[in-house]
Amino acid sequence: MFTLRFGTMPETPTFPDGRSLAQLAAAAASGDRASFESLHRRLSGGLRKIFLERSGNRADVADDLIQRTWVGVWQALSSGRYDPTRSAISPFVYAVAHKMWLQHLRARPGPRDPIPAEALPVFDQPAAELSEVLDAIRAALAGTAGDLSIEERAVLRLCGSGASDRDLAARLSISPSTANARKRAAFEKLRRHLASLGHRPEAAERLGLKGE
Repeated sequence: MFTLRFGTMPETPTFPDGRSLAQLAAAAASGDRASFESLHRRLSGGLRKIFLERSGNRADVADDLIQRTWVGVWQALSSGRYDPTRSAISPFVYAVAHKMWLQHLRARPGPRDPIPAEALPVFDQPAAELSEVLDAIRAALAGTAGDLSIEERAVLRLCGSGASDRDLAARLSISPSTANARKRAAFEKLRRHLASLGHRPEAAERLGLKGE
């Protein structure tokens, strides 16, 4: 019987913990257990929150479903059924979690009434993924990830504080139209950086990264 116990794996050399989810997924798919452990650490918080909400704060149920979810993810990675080059890992993890939740509902003792649609959570863009996006944005604005220039990082920080095109123009000593163009270019470069890390455009849009 396949068993996967987290927190008991032997220490192995790891890359700096700045790798993206996409990089971790690719390494895990090649058999790197340390990378899989990193995925587990970075995404389990979001899974736990959702399972606790759905189960009425039953920690035993949440922990069991999290374990079953990661067993399913590991089996998919190790068997090649999940291809990290075709889709982002976090939506896949939450899709597996959704499957485990449905199995839990159907396995409950007693009469099994049809499960109403509203009882079936959609694990699509969970808080965990948005948290990953925020972390990626912070790293990009700090200059520790991505290829944003100093000016582009400054533009994005100013926009984040509510600066208008005229404010940008005054700070950069350029025309408002040029400021708008540079703002759009900076946002587009940031979106491309997020996409390269495996984050879908919808995640950035939900955080207001439209550059308009």
